[in-house]
Amino acid sequence: MESISMDQTGRHPVTERTGRDALDCLLSPRSIAIIGVSSNFNKLNGRVMKFLLEKGYTGRIFPVNPKYEEVGGHRCFAAIGEIGEVPELAVISVPAKAVPGQIEAAGRAGVRAAIVFSSGFGEMGEEGRRAEQDVVEIAKRHGMRLCGPNTLGVINAFDGAFATFTQYGMGPTSAGPVGFVTQSGAFGTAIAALARKRGLGLGYFANTGNETDVTFADCLGRIVEDPRITTLAGYIEGITDGPGFVTAARRAMEMGKPLVVTKVGRTASGARAASSHTGALAGEDAVFDGIARQYGVIRARNEEHMLDIVDMSTTTACPDGRGVGIITQSGGAGVLMSDRAEEVGLEVPQLSEETVARLKGILPDFGAAGNPVDVTAQFIADPSMLKESVKAVLDDPNVHVAAVWLQLMDGFVDTLTETFRELKEETEKPFVVSWVAAPEEGLRALRELGICALRGAEPTIDAIAALVGWNEARKAWLADEGDGAESAPLPAPGAGFVPTETTAGMLLEAGVPVARLGLAASADEAVEIAEGIGWPVAVKIESADILHKTEIGGVEIG
Repeated sequence: MESISMDQTGRHPVTERTGRDALDCLLSPRSIAIIGVSSNFNKLNGRVMKFLLEKGYTGRIFPVNPKYEEVGGHRCFAAIGEIGEVPELAVISVPAKAVPGQIEAAGRAGVRAAIVFSSGFGEMGEEGRRAEQDVVEIAKRHGMRLCGPNTLGVINAFDGAFATFTQYGMGPTSAGPVGFVTQSGAFGTAIAALARKRGLGLGYFANTGNETDVTFADCLGRIVEDPRITTLAGYIEGITDGPGFVTAARRAMEMGKPLVVTKVGRTASGARAASSHTGALAGEDAVFDGIARQYGVIRARNEEHMLDIVDMSTTTACPDGRGVGIITQSGGAGVLMSDRAEEVGLEVPQLSEETVARLKGILPDFGAAGNPVDVTAQFIADPSMLKESVKAVLDDPNVHVAAVWLQLMDGFVDTLTETFRELKEETEKPFVVSWVAAPEEGLRALRELGICALRGAEPTIDAIAALVGWNEARKAWLADEGDGAESAPLPAPGAGFVPTETTAGMLLEAGVPVARLGLAASADEAVEIAEGIGWPVAVKIESADILHKTEIGGVEIG
């Protein structure tokens, strides 16, 4: 039992503060206070209570609102200081002007972590940023970690801790091996909903909002440690904690957990849009790319690409090489997949004579026994033809993974499900099904068997390429770690300005030739350096305040 003590101000009795880490209190809370709760569960400030009750949260729940005596069968307190014990997490759902007072009250009560749903802070301009900073200072003074403001909150589906008002909480939300962190609330919710539609279980969903304190990297770094999580995914608009992101990515690599992110702000216009949306610095995209390559972060083009990769990573062993065997019921699809495979760095190897002979014994005379293999529509009459063809291709020493393309087949779901179940049991190398215009029950049936089934030819090849690349990057990284070799770390994303001389030195160290350069503090010095280098030269402005030089005329050639 917790003992009663006085807080540092001596203003009211509280129970002793939990000894758990503040991020654990945020992501895996054992007790939650809902400040500003509504008894109307259709309202945004009523949804947290609704979700906690519906999702089977087993921790203690403390509704806080002076308007009510009881909410959802739980005693409702007029203020957090009246609870009599310290909630590990406070969820604050009040108007922006009331947030500082509630943060102060939660801090005095000894709360370790708080989620602030309220908007109207840093994303609204200078006045909002000042108000936001006041909230941050109050939280820091009390040693409390703050998620938000302007956040949809956090979900730990394993524990039923739905500290959120997102619509995602309204549907079936079975926990699964994917941890998802997003800097966008609405778009992140859409991604979560798409994941659910695919049958992908999210163990965690965390929206970091304005990231005044708790960052994307903080959440990622804690979620990666959960043994129930095997794959991490994220939507990023701008890195605010570069070193923290590097640490989390490194840890994911160490633990063999793929980290798949969609990072926007690749262009100048995209970076401006990201900044206006969240107030975050999008940073130099090339720097983020460097970090991704160094630490094996898989960069997805968009949400569907991300989920394809996540889908495959949670169901399929990583291919141990670049050789792809393609088996289709359409010659055209085989050509398309072959083209795409080579475009993304995979190989479509010629099959051995033994494999070709084996295929010829399986296929009809009008089938194609090369790579790609065309089993034709004849396999509908003899499903073993498909299974035996895939097995023959996977047995080829030059093939490391198979991509199996199908279309429609509404009337053959049970037959195909059984075929792929047997195939999974009888093969060791991985395979992925590309099922175009598939019936939903077919996709669900394969997922229940732990078989990855994607909806398009090129997306299937892209997902394979991503995991092949990740596996190769991890092997190389582990070899370097084992040798004790230390590569010079790249500047962390979000670190801001990196001097040209620094980046040039890094390139030279990596064996990349660069042009001669010099830093001038005046026009006369610039002329002197140019004469020493030899004309023509490029002149670029060098300033920590100007990251996009061409947009302000900061580059001259001649």
